[in-house]
Order: sequence, then C-alpha cells, then structure tokens
Amino acid sequence: MTLHAIEISRSALLANVETFREVAPESRFMAVIKSNAYGHGMLEVAGLLAPHVDWFGVNTLAEARRIRAIVPEPPILVMGLNGWEDQPVPQGVTLVLASLQQIQAFGTRGIPFHIKIDTGLSRLGLRGSELDEALQYLAEHPQAPWTGVMTHFANVEDVTRQDYALEQIRRFQEAREQALAVAGSRSLLFHAAASAAALILPESRLDMIRVGISLYGLWPSNETRLSLLGRQGPLPILRAALSWRSQIVQIHSVPAGASVGYGCTARLERDSLLAVIPIGYFEGYDRLLSSRAHVLVRGRRAPVIGRVSMNMISVDVTHIPDACAGDRATLIGRDGAEIVSAEDLAAWAGTINYEIVSRIIGDLPRTLVT
Repeated sequence: MTLHAIEISRSALLANVETFREVAPESRFMAVIKSNAYGHGMLEVAGLLAPHVDWFGVNTLAEARRIRAIVPEPPILVMGLNGWEDQPVPQGVTLVLASLQQIQAFGTRGIPFHIKIDTGLSRLGLRGSELDEALQYLAEHPQAPWTGVMTHFANVEDVTRQDYALEQIRRFQEAREQALAVAGSRSLLFHAAASAAALILPESRLDMIRVGISLYGLWPSNETRLSLLGRQGPLPILRAALSWRSQIVQIHSVPAGASVGYGCTARLERDSLLAVIPIGYFEGYDRLLSSRAHVLVRGRRAPVIGRVSMNMISVDVTHIPDACAGDRATLIGRDGAEIVSAEDLAAWAGTINYEIVSRIIGDLPRTLVT
C-alpha cells in the first residue's frame, strides 16, 4: 500500500442513497458534496453518484465548476455566499439567494435561484419585513428565474424533542403559502430537511431532502439515533464509507521513565516499543487526540502516546511484538475484529464526526473501492 490511503466504499455510498430513497420515497434526493464531500473526495463521489441522485449540493461556485467539469448532470445548488457575485455561472447551476439585495442583483441576470428563508437559525435568510419585500419584488418581476424556496434547521441533531424544529416547520409553511401566492403558475421546489430531519421528521421532507453527513454512512448524532430507536420499525442502516490508513515508518525501544513527544506530556511506565506513524494535525488528525486515541495495528488497538504533532504520532505497540516498519496503521476503519470509527475519534477529541472526516487534508489521495 502507499504511505497514506483513504478508501471510499462505492457500495456503502450507493447503499446509503438507497436507504434515504426508502425513507423519503416521495422526495427528490440531493447529495450534499460540499467541503470535499465531507472529506470523502468531492470529484470521486460526484463521478460515482451522478447517475443515482437528483441534485448535488455545494457551498461555493468554485465547487460547482469543478463538478460540472466532470459530470453534465444532475443540477447543482450553490448554498453558500462566497464572493461569486461577479463570476460566470455554469449551465445547470442554481444559486441560493438570502437577501432582498441579492435577489435584486440577480433577478435580471437569467441565473436560476432559490430563496432562503430564515425560520430560526438566525444565519442566512429572509425573514419578517425583508421577506415581504422580497416576495413583492418577485411578484413585480415575473421574469426572474426563481425556482425554489429553502430553509435550514437549527436544532434537530442535538435533542430528542423536536419542539424548535416543529416551530421552524410551521414558519416555513407560512412562508411557503406566501411564496405560492406570489408564484402563480411558476413551479417552485421547496426543501428544508438535511440528514437528521429527513430521518426523524416526515413533515420536513417536502419536495427534496438534502443529505450530507449520512450520505457517507455517519449518524448526525446519538440523539438522532435515539429518536428513531423508540419508533416502530427497523433502524435505518447507514454504512460508513471512509477508511483512513497509514504505515508505521519506524519502531524503536524506549526505556521506562522516558518522556514522549513535545512538552514531555507522556512518561513511560515500562520499557516500551513505540511506533511512529507519519500523520499529524496538518493531515487532519486532531491534536486533541493526544494520549487519547487508538490506532489499529495487526488487528489490535495501539494507544497514541504523547502529543499529536504536525506530521507524526507515536503509538505504543509493546503488546504487539511482531509489529514492524511498513505495517498498516488504521486510523479510521476496520482491521480484523477491531474498528476505530469517526465517532470514536470525535468522542476522544470532544467534537463531532463531521469535523473528523471533513478536516482530513484534501492532498491525501482518495480511492474508490468496492
């Protein structure tokens, strides 16, 4: 194997798409592949999924261009605002506009757009009097290529009671009625649900679901899973698509009492064998994993010893006496009966699985496997 290997399972990605097709059979499916497909490789994922999804969702126009260069379909929705205002927009790309000023600027340029409603996230979006003014503008400019309306939930993943999300749905339904009254014969696409809402709030699925984290086989949160466990029927099966592996580049004997790594934060209590793996926080292996995480070597867990540095970690392989330089080291994935998951790393680092996978450096090659 190469020194670094990030493997993305084709079958897992396709199975996850099918799972959501079954969850929301009446809704179109958007594969959210922004931010390098949450670390999974945007171009690799786009090339695989293009025949199997209805839309792609990205954050930037630059991402949309890169996808459009390799696949002519499906349509792409640019959901972020990142200084694209003066740039050409490729065919089949729709923008999300979140203010009256943006709608006025783009309403006459012939670029299709969805408007974003702020129903409670208090981030991007139209609300209150600005929404009224935007709809009035659209009523007065029927030639504007307005094709959809969206919102985004603020608090679905972190709770098992969905009172806040239900209030957001109520507000969005009010905005939907306002939009339909203005649209006349115009056909609009309404969408609100990301992964967690698509799984647990049927009323949020509307015309399309936007599946990001769970497209890659990762649960949005433990609360999302708990919300589903109490309901009748089987829990949806999500298959993690990403495995991250490196190699041991050196093993050396270190005596009891020696300090390990920057800051001398770890001290050995016994004579030990330490293996060096060329992965660090530059590559996306979080510094907060220092002396907390495990990697897998020869099917056994090897604890990280000392601080994660910029490009290297040390792990204790004293209990794996046959370990040697060149052995595979699994950072995320399965080796034999053992698994280290993105959720494990997130728990050790005190963060979320989104951050663990999306921060894996894009320079490491991604390979599609079975």
